[in-house]
Amino acid sequence: MSRRVLVTGGASGFGAEVARQLRARGDAVVLCDVDEAGGKAVADELGATFLPCDVSDPDGVTATTDEAESLLDEFRDTVDASLERAAKDEIREIDLLQEILHDDLAAFVYNKIKRRPMVLPVVVEV
Repeated sequence: MSRRVLVTGGASGFGAEVARQLRARGDAVVLCDVDEAGGKAVADELGATFLPCDVSDPDGVTATTDEAESLLDEFRDTVDASLERAAKDEIREIDLLQEILHDDLAAFVYNKIKRRPMVLPVVVEV
């Protein structure tokens, strides 16, 4: 089961490695750090999201946590809308479903960060 995880100190060292392990398990990850360049680099490497945050500032942490939660909720809503549209259109072929998810998630991420993301939707047939 994938989780939504906020990793502080994710720009380098232990935090970056924790983020790598979580992404390898399929979890949705948002990295936070004061090192914006390092955080963005790790986020790009992992296909994750980076939000600048100084954990010594309680108000900043609250704002960052709220922003991360909102972003992950929007991501989930995008997936839900894609799946609902596919169900309405009676799309049952895995390849077409993957294409729809890829296109919708790529558009969502591009609109948020203005970069072309690498989106790899995985659909398992059961």
